[in-house]
Amino acid sequence: MINVRIIIAVYKNIPFLQKVLDSLEFQTYKNFDVAIVEDGDFPAMKAYIENSSYTFPILHYTQEDLGFRKNRILNVALRDATQELIVFIDGDCILHPKFIANYVKFYDPKVVLFAKRVDLDQKTSQLLLTTTQNNPSIWTMLKNKTKRIEDGIYLPFKPVKTTNSPTLIGCNMGIPLSALKTINGFDEDYENAGYGEDCDIEWRLQKAGYAFKNLKFHVIQYHLYHERPDREDETAISREKLNAKKAIGQVACINGLDKLA
Repeated sequence: MINVRIIIAVYKNIPFLQKVLDSLEFQTYKNFDVAIVEDGDFPAMKAYIENSSYTFPILHYTQEDLGFRKNRILNVALRDATQELIVFIDGDCILHPKFIANYVKFYDPKVVLFAKRVDLDQKTSQLLLTTTQNNPSIWTMLKNKTKRIEDGIYLPFKPVKTTNSPTLIGCNMGIPLSALKTINGFDEDYENAGYGEDCDIEWRLQKAGYAFKNLKFHVIQYHLYHERPDREDETAISREKLNAKKAIGQVACINGLDKLA
């Protein structure tokens, strides 16, 4: 049986995290623990997690709120990990009940797994936040004009193929721990939003020789609606840094799980 660690990146929003944890409670696959990685250290978040009563183990990792340092706290959780498969999600993405089971179904130590998310509209998000319902129906999403509904259609018998054009996003990817160790984890040089926690490891994992499989229709998650700040300036900085690192072509980052410098 494959051991799984679910790493949830969070920042302040407790109601959203509660819905995510509720959806984990209803997973059909039970052999997992949860590591909540908080890019900050807020008493209310700590109190909520300490007083929660879920059936799965929860670890809580924090750091001082000094700006965007997501990659650093991700590495902290990885250093303690012993599970074969690490699945990364965000604290605003509710999971289909078969989410973990299908990551396990397609697990291969030489393969990186990934999928997208359904961007829920405001009305459907509010429905989930104010009721015990975890997964919206297709009809509800159609009625409320949810975006990218096709990413929320569960087709368990749909064949999965290897792709040469992966597009990892940090909220829905499953990576063997051995692969993450090969590339020395996340590059902590990225201190601006965008690219660092997904696009950067994508090219390094490709260069290291790992295959990629898109689990669209198999690992479904629903992204709760919220306003998004304009981070184009930060993203531009990250994009420039990414291009510079690609030009160097080093698979194992210097400032990662182990400090190589």
